[in-house]
Amino acid sequence: MLHRRRFLTLTAVAACSVAGFAVARAGTDPAAFVRDLGDQAIDTLTGPDVTPTIRAERFRSLLAQNFDVPAIGKTVLGRYWKVATDEERGEYLTLFEDFLVANYAKRFAEYTGQKFEVRNVRSESGNLLTVQTIIQTPDGGEPARLDWLLRDVGTNYKILDLKIEGISMSETHRAEFASVIQSSGGKVSGLLDALRMKVKTLYPA
Repeated sequence: MLHRRRFLTLTAVAACSVAGFAVARAGTDPAAFVRDLGDQAIDTLTGPDVTPTIRAERFRSLLAQNFDVPAIGKTVLGRYWKVATDEERGEYLTLFEDFLVANYAKRFAEYTGQKFEVRNVRSESGNLLTVQTIIQTPDGGEPARLDWLLRDVGTNYKILDLKIEGISMSETHRAEFASVIQSSGGKVSGLLDALRMKVKTLYPA
């Protein structure tokens, strides 16, 4: 199960890597937006000419352009956002972006490519919507469901979360971060220390 979830997470993040191109082509069609992500993923982040540095730079760029990283980071920090100081919040958001790059960019070298099939687009509250897709694995295995939570910002979209087989990536990281903070006596500074170490280990300067 853990191997399958890791594989699907890699698939999801790799698909997101082409969001900048998808916005230009898909306009205001959320189904086309997500469909283009899957279609262009391999060409963008895989291949012998894509070095780890290039891969990380491209992923960082896509985060800034297509994900609402501050909103995601705030959601992941959860109730501890209120107790953090302004200085801690600022450093946390910087480290959170570094953490995402460090945690996912290097995995793209393992990406083998899958097909995305859009099944449904569902309106949520306000300007939110969910695009439901099915991942067809290259080995012919059982398809897996991947739900994209998007915010409609008028001319394009911002990705807020991904649910892989019903499991939210944001909620998963929130549980992990909360555990670190709790083991540090409820101090956000403990999480910041852990993030610094994690980023240095996974994505050395």
